Amino acid sequence: MWYWWALGILCWLMSAICIISTIVELKIGKVSLSGPKAADFWGAVFFHGITAVLALWLLGKAVFH
Repeated sequence: MWYWWALGILCWLMSAICIISTIVELKIGKVSLSGPKAADFWGAVFFHGITAVLALWLLGKAVFH
């Protein structure tokens, strides 16, 4: 169905935008791998993992539904 594709692509785009913004924040020093701002970074990494799995599941539903 078309809506599985739409949801999968939307989820992938949301994850990709978040990954890019996290990389930019890491470069400018807004977040860090360790220290007081590490929770922001690792929270984003966890979110990216969840959205990647969700996007793959949604795209799998679109292909095999």
